[in-house]
Amino acid sequence: MPTWTKRHIVDGFVRLLHMHSYPSITVEMILAQTDVSKTTFYRYFRNKSDVMDAYFQQVYDAAILDEGCRDLEDLFAAILEKARSNPEQYRMFETTGYNSYLQFIYRYTFSMGSRIIETAWKRSLSEAESLHVAFFCAGGSHIVEEFCRGQNYRGLSGRQAAAEIAQMMGDEYHVAIDDAVRAQLREHIRRRDA
Repeated sequence: MPTWTKRHIVDGFVRLLHMHSYPSITVEMILAQTDVSKTTFYRYFRNKSDVMDAYFQQVYDAAILDEGCRDLEDLFAAILEKARSNPEQYRMFETTGYNSYLQFIYRYTFSMGSRIIETAWKRSLSEAESLHVAFFCAGGSHIVEEFCRGQNYRGLSGRQAAAEIAQMMGDEYHVAIDDAVRAQLREHIRRRDA
C-alpha cells in the first residue's frame, strides 16, 4: 500500500504539471488532485520538492529495472527518450538551488550510477573513479534538461545521444546491467522504499 500511495501522489503531481507551472503548484493542490489527506501526504513526503524528486526516481528506477536495459548506454537512452517525450519535466527545471530538479537528477544519478558500477565491479569506487562518475552525472543532468526543453540536440534521438555519451566513457565503465546486478538494484530500491 505505501508504494501505491506514493505513486498515486506522484501521478497527481505530474497531472498538475500539465496544467500549472511548478512554482504555482502547492501541497494543497496535490492533496485535492489525489484526494489524500494531509497526514497521508506528510507520511511520505516533506514537501512538493520531495514529490518532484520521487517522480525522477520512478523514471530512473523503471529504466534500470527494465529487462531491455543491458548497460549504461541503454540506461542513458531510456532517460533521454523519457525526457524528450515528457515535456512536463520542463516545468520542474524552473526550480533553483540545492533542492532544484537539476541538482536532484545529479545527486540521484551519481548515487545510483556509482551503485551500478560498484555492483558490477564487486568493489567500491576509488576516489578518482568516483570523480569520473560525478563528472558524467553532472554533465548528464544538464543534457537531460536540454533534451527535455528541446533546446539542443534536436537532430539526435535519445539512442544516438546515448551512443555518443557512451563513446566518451572509458571502456572500464561499460558495465553490463545483467540479471545479477538488476536483482541487487531491485533489492536496494525495495529496501529504500519500504
